[in-house]
Amino acid sequence: MERCVDTVAELHESGQRVRLIIAGDGPCRAALQRRAAGLPVTFLGFVPERGEVATLLATSDLSLAPGPHETFGLAALEALASGTPVVVSRSSALPEIIRPSCGAAVADHAPSFAGAVSRLLAGPEQPRRAAARARAEDFPWPTAVTGMLQALRARW
Repeated sequence: MERCVDTVAELHESGQRVRLIIAGDGPCRAALQRRAAGLPVTFLGFVPERGEVATLLATSDLSLAPGPHETFGLAALEALASGTPVVVSRSSALPEIIRPSCGAAVADHAPSFAGAVSRLLAGPEQPRRAAARARAEDFPWPTAVTGMLQALRARW
């Protein structure tokens, strides 16, 4: 999540009006809050209601999956299913899911993430939201589970 905060710092310093919302909690929260001091970052903590999470995803302009250690990619798929494009770490497994029409896969540093955010937000909103939703529909649960099981069998 440090990369997300650093991405907002890059965008904020360049004069862009952005806000990062971090939903969830964990042992790094205090350090993240210190890192985000003075930046437009809101920490919601744990969000227990699924409907609230869905609303948060659907009303966001973009979602960030800073990786690089992403396993299944459920958060990115949930964002896409909500019609929200995703910027992901190129070194994670997520570039297999993300297409330029619905997001970006970039290098593991904040300037790359900030550049992708800027490019995506500069384009028209509706086409990227429709592309995000359409891409998520390529991964229904039966397909996702089958693919995950095949990947696990190939490893073992």
